[in-house]
Amino acid sequence: MSASRPSVLLVGAGGLGRAILPALRRAGWPVAGVAARTPAAARRAGRPGFGPDPATWPRAGLTLLAVPDREVAGIAALLARDGGPWRGRAVLHHAGSKGLAPLDPLRTAGASVGLLHPFQALGRGPLARTLLPGSRARIEGTGRARTWALRAARDLGLVVVPLGPLGDRERAAWHAAAAVASNDLVALMSLSVRVLERAGLGRDEALAAVVPLARGVLSQLEHGGFADALTGPVVRADLDTVAAHRAVLERLGEEDATVHRLLSRRLVRLAAGHGRLGRNEAAALRRLLD
Repeated sequence: MSASRPSVLLVGAGGLGRAILPALRRAGWPVAGVAARTPAAARRAGRPGFGPDPATWPRAGLTLLAVPDREVAGIAALLARDGGPWRGRAVLHHAGSKGLAPLDPLRTAGASVGLLHPFQALGRGPLARTLLPGSRARIEGTGRARTWALRAARDLGLVVVPLGPLGDRERAAWHAAAAVASNDLVALMSLSVRVLERAGLGRDEALAAVVPLARGVLSQLEHGGFADALTGPVVRADLDTVAAHRAVLERLGEEDATVHRLLSRRLVRLAAGHGRLGRNEAAALRRLLD
């Protein structure tokens, strides 16, 4: 086992595990295997595959718990009981909403523990493994776990953000920010698709129309910041068009209208803060959007 690249056991066969394991293998990390609820699921994520009994899992230098946040503590307790000895080994979890406390049983058993959370929505498809390079990541841990987390992040192309250990509120803020930029964005795109369906497009055609538009806005945002990405009737203080948009959303339903109205009010604040709206224009828009 190399001091810089230990053997890896992946626990979990979801999108995260399927994204990181091939990349680590390509970077020269020896793969001891994949463990999941069923051997078949484990084999789909990588070979060799193992079922849910930790007593049957190989003793890798680094164990990655790529499982839902709510399952980390339970699996850590099982591993501490059935997967030892742990001295000289390390365990990382990838649950962005958690700190190191769920791994306390393993730390007590002698393992070095940490976390590596990619700030990326990896989903379920093969595209996931192409999304990691350039994505940000948060790391916690000390000793061997931190060293190997940093090495894994570098080999995955992740950019580690300069954050130390976080408290409960800060971790919740980190995870909420990820949810807003990913999960909420999917919900917002679904609303745009629904509006286009009212204009007469089929769902697939509507999705094909909104995705390039959203990609263009994100590209503007990435390269020029908020100032370059601001556009549309709110930024131009086009009151008639804003009113027409609000009427369309109100016909869809109160919830959809409220989402659009509140986002438009936030856009007014953003545009005013970047000097794109005068005081009177912003006030008129706020009255319209109340």
